[in-house]
Amino acid sequence: MKLVLASAGFYTPEIVSTCVKLVGKSKDQINIAVINEAYAVEHGDHGWVLDDLNRIKQNFTGRMELVNILALDLQTIMQRLRAADVIFVVGGHTDYLMHILRKTGVAQLLPQLLQSKVYVGSSAGSMILGKRVSSRAYQRLYGEQNTYGTTDYLELVDMAIKPHYNNPLFPNNNREVLLDLAKDYPGVIYGLADNTALVIDGDQQYIVGPQSLKIKNGLALEEA
Repeated sequence: MKLVLASAGFYTPEIVSTCVKLVGKSKDQINIAVINEAYAVEHGDHGWVLDDLNRIKQNFTGRMELVNILALDLQTIMQRLRAADVIFVVGGHTDYLMHILRKTGVAQLLPQLLQSKVYVGSSAGSMILGKRVSSRAYQRLYGEQNTYGTTDYLELVDMAIKPHYNNPLFPNNNREVLLDLAKDYPGVIYGLADNTALVIDGDQQYIVGPQSLKIKNGLALEEA
């Protein structure tokens, strides 16, 4: 699999160039299919959704298609995702996004797609590929209460992703709180700042960006 698990999508030129390298085409040849469902249940300013989408068009001049997975049948959804080089999943409410992916059947077919596509997640779009720590952790970090019946994520990667690390809009998303939430979690947690992404390219795994926190079995292993 080729994954760019970003906190805020194509936030930096380095994240953009990493995606281009993984695809193996120039920016004007890269076609991107966008899944943008997660914001729908969130109340408040949705300007950040436009920021995420605008960064795609600012950096890539190939085709950008919004694939509405609630409006289309599964066969059509898969046809449109297969026609793209990159599947980009926008953030929002993570548990709702996971609920919709399962409801539409996309969750079951996504692993097959990711054998040949580059996946780029933004915030919740990155979180759903990993593990779910707990409802308590999600509520404390991001203030969301409704789980929409979600108890786990796709677990295609063996770690939990926590975007917006040290972002003032999420004051609880800091080193102290992440370490506290990790006490009862026997696994790896990555706190990723908005200018940072975790990249997985087959057996290789590395961080792009200046600020991340890696926690394993409740202990901080590295911080930049």
